[in-house]
This record gives sequence, structure tokens and C-alpha cells, in this order.
Amino acid sequence: MRSTLEGVAALTKQLNELSSLEEGRALRNAVRAGMKPALAQARITAPVGSEPHRLKNGLLVAPGYARGTVRVITTINAAKNIASAIMSTRALAFYEAVFVELGTHKMPAQPWLRRSLLETRAAGEAAFKDSIARAVARAAAKR
Repeated sequence: MRSTLEGVAALTKQLNELSSLEEGRALRNAVRAGMKPALAQARITAPVGSEPHRLKNGLLVAPGYARGTVRVITTINAAKNIASAIMSTRALAFYEAVFVELGTHKMPAQPWLRRSLLETRAAGEAAFKDSIARAVARAAAKR
């Protein structure tokens, strides 16, 4: 899912003028803050089975293992002006999450990751904007 915010280009220009806001850390932190509501929602709504099962590597895990492995990874480009975030499970729980999220020919899809993103979009955008505003205020105060 891709989300676009209005006015980001003008805001980025202002951020670049404020000494690049710690080499892009402010932008990356804002993206992470924007994903926190979705991450919290995903951890709450992740389906939990009723029996222990084995992962691809043979490790026996308790029901709800995928719920505990959900994480957000943020990246920023070399120019420090474009940041992105990915929400998924850790590698060992990847198949578990994909099979549940997308379904299989034997099991219907239960889209908990997508639903978490959609349900928390407004809160995520607000958190992103608040984080950017705080970073700009801190940078402006240092000048």
C-alpha cells in the first residue's frame, strides 16, 4: 500500500534548509512514528492459532508466535530526502504471516497486516506530521 501526503515537497525543501535535520534522521524518525499505530494494531489483531506448530527450520513455537515477531524497518535514500517503512514479521515467521495474510488454496485469507495499515492511516499521518513539526521546531531553536 502506498500513501501520499500533500505538501511534502515544500516541507522537504524547508527541512533541507534547516541544516538537513541531522542528516535525515528526523525524516526517518517521522516515518517510524507514522508506522507505530499500525504496528500496535497489527500486534493486537494478528490471528492466533490454537496449537503449537513447527517453523521452516523445525523450531516448535507456541500459538501467537507471529504476533510477537511483527516489526517495522525504516530506510532512507543516500540523498537523505526519501524515507520508507516496511511492516512485516521476522524471517522465521514470514511464511506463517504470508499464508494467513494472503491465504492458500486450503485456507481463506485473513488480511490482518493490510487491515492494520488501513485502520490506522489517519493516526499514522498525524503522528508523522507531529514528529516532523517537533524536529523542525528543535532545528529552528538551535539556529
